[in-house]
Amino acid sequence: MTLVVGEIIIGFLIIFFSYRQNNTADRMNISCTVYKVIMVILLSIFSFLLLYHIDAVPVAFNTDEAGMAFDALGISHYHVDRYLYHFPVYFINYGDGQNALYTYLAAVLIKLFGYSIIIVRLPAVILSLISAFIFSQMIRKSYGNISSVIAMALFCVLPFSIMHSRWALESYLFFPMLIISCATLSHAVKVEKNLWFLFCGFLFGLTLYTYAISYVTIPLFLAIILLYLLIMKRISWKRIFAMGVPLFLLSIPLLLLLAVNNGLIGEIRTKFISIPLLPVYRDNEISLSNIIANLRIDKNNLFYKLFCDDGLIYNVIPKYGTLYHISIPFFIYGFVMCIKRCLKSFREKVFSLEIMMAVLFVSTFFVSLIIFSPNINRINSIYVPIIFFIFLGLYETLKKSRKEFILTGCIYLISFGFFIHTYFTDFPKESGSHFLVKSIKDLESALDFAESVSLTDDSLIYVLEDQKNPLYTALVKRMDPYTYNETMIRSYDGYIKIVDRYRFRRDAFLPEYVYIFTSMDVIPDEMNNLGFDKKQFGSMMVYYMKEN
Repeated sequence: MTLVVGEIIIGFLIIFFSYRQNNTADRMNISCTVYKVIMVILLSIFSFLLLYHIDAVPVAFNTDEAGMAFDALGISHYHVDRYLYHFPVYFINYGDGQNALYTYLAAVLIKLFGYSIIIVRLPAVILSLISAFIFSQMIRKSYGNISSVIAMALFCVLPFSIMHSRWALESYLFFPMLIISCATLSHAVKVEKNLWFLFCGFLFGLTLYTYAISYVTIPLFLAIILLYLLIMKRISWKRIFAMGVPLFLLSIPLLLLLAVNNGLIGEIRTKFISIPLLPVYRDNEISLSNIIANLRIDKNNLFYKLFCDDGLIYNVIPKYGTLYHISIPFFIYGFVMCIKRCLKSFREKVFSLEIMMAVLFVSTFFVSLIIFSPNINRINSIYVPIIFFIFLGLYETLKKSRKEFILTGCIYLISFGFFIHTYFTDFPKESGSHFLVKSIKDLESALDFAESVSLTDDSLIYVLEDQKNPLYTALVKRMDPYTYNETMIRSYDGYIKIVDRYRFRRDAFLPEYVYIFTSMDVIPDEMNNLGFDKKQFGSMMVYYMKEN
């Protein structure tokens, strides 16, 4: 905590001393050639940071990541998910639903290049790279070449931009898709062409399929921003209509999804599209009553979760925070400067990047407040305006004092160095032991070995002790969704206990079977006294009997 407070104080001191300096903005420009060279270098660095050992770090598949991967496999080869729905607009996953866009992007890549952990995680990487570049270009149009370099450099070093891009959690696509959609809206307003408004509506409609929270965030954002544009006479009803048509058409399946799961109509199953009835429908997670809980002064406070820690190791490494703690003063400084620029834009009746980011912050912040128990991945869209405010704070510092700006850059680079070291050394060990993740590579090695030492080809293999092991096992074995359903047997409490030759509920330990424990913590003492041989595969242990 002392280090955190120290970083924040240093940030405020840098802003204070830079604010007292003379303006040096005119001397801080670079040529287009130099700019292009720097951007190529930064994009290369960011690409390397996102792709380096992406199949090993994070070390394990999150349960939602594994669920998405298995459904993507089914869609790519059989056009059905694990529940045999053809092309669902929303996946059932473990019962409470999963957003569709990531799964379909992964399915396309699997169809083209085959299945691997890298391929499954590639959509996150690709969209992160595209959105980072587009974000920097948005800023370049308003602030110039130097500003674009600062924005791109932020994406290269901030923990949030690196961590969320390296694993296949579908809700995290909301962040890059929102950047791309907002940039398209900004460009459409500038060029005043109907085709761009059509494309903008299509992108916002597609963004609805990244995360269910967008059903509230996007309409709220568009309502405010389009009203402003109408008042300022920067958009016509004709162009709003052009934007609204693709947005509405793409939202129809989701409106039907809401109707199905609110009991208004029955579920829809066809060969071309499916709208499933979810076993667990989360319709009570958004409420105005959550505002007070999210603003209380403790570690459940929304701001603490946004900048410091939400308690989930796969979202943030607490000692670095999501954006480094030194960013907090620059966020505040940038927010204040954004408001000042918004007031100027309002008086001059213009549509500016600051207006768009301010409206986006209001929309995403309000939605974050009304979510029950928000965490970083649930409210990831709010990081778009937050990173913009951090950029603006840094840019204003640069304008005032080159010396303080260089000092700040050095602090970011030092923080980045420590973060990257932790991320690629300690983080895999810590995250790999989390109860919501499991090493696909370890399980694959354990299953291959278990099958090689089975006494007969159809000898049972027990995979213990997690209720979601069936999905991980089916994914590792590339099981087709039809076999998965035909061989599945559930226990009385609804959990899967059998799929094919694999068992997921503990029975008496018999010598003719092989046992895989997916966690060392759940191995009973008796296993070492029953005459079994054992072999360890990373986080997993295989117990087996040698053939006489």
